[in-house]
Amino acid sequence: MPTLDSTVLVSIAKQLNLLAVFAFIVPVLVCIRRWPLLSPSSRKLILTALLITLALNLLSETGRRLWNTNIVFLYCITWTETLFLGWAYYQAFHMPRARQLLLGAGAVFILVAVAELVLNEFSGEQTYTRLTQSMLLVGAALAYFEQILHELRNIRLERDPMFLVSVGVTLYYSGTLMVFVLEDSMQKQHQNSQIWMMYIIQAVLSIIFTVLVAWALHHAARRTEEQFNRSF
Repeated sequence: MPTLDSTVLVSIAKQLNLLAVFAFIVPVLVCIRRWPLLSPSSRKLILTALLITLALNLLSETGRRLWNTNIVFLYCITWTETLFLGWAYYQAFHMPRARQLLLGAGAVFILVAVAELVLNEFSGEQTYTRLTQSMLLVGAALAYFEQILHELRNIRLERDPMFLVSVGVTLYYSGTLMVFVLEDSMQKQHQNSQIWMMYIIQAVLSIIFTVLVAWALHHAARRTEEQFNRSF
């Protein structure tokens, strides 16, 4: 029988996980509402990526509750997050070397993800894939911070869309790295309370990240509007 403490942790973790899933609706709504002001060259891809992420998270939660499996959706979520954020950083980087390093890191991620998928026979383990993903995206975020420092642009950082995204990336992927690395071993050791505590941390960081993405979209549209007004 579970103790009261573990029961409370499970309840909190499940509620926060649901909130984190439905929080993806917020950036989708911001993107739709600010659609005319977003860059025409990227807004379709951004909305598509957001909708795919929302759908995959909803399917993952549905699969976990109804079908007792969500492995396929978890794989797809990892790939979607990495490829979309990688594309965003590729567009944000101005130096060819930074773009080349990002492409190289992306190739390493694909190799690791495919190798782990095949070697584990689609068991759902993504330890090395998650580790590579976190290193790639946190590294890209830090590279963007360095780019800002070198360029010394006259801009308020809280209004820089990619700065906001980078803060979210750094918080989420560095904060949840140990969750993904230790999850499998902790499950084998039946450390249930610690696992649910880590899930709570993951859900909270996911919500923060999602809010920052929505805020970034708001300011991306605002920047486009300001550039348009200055042209007249």
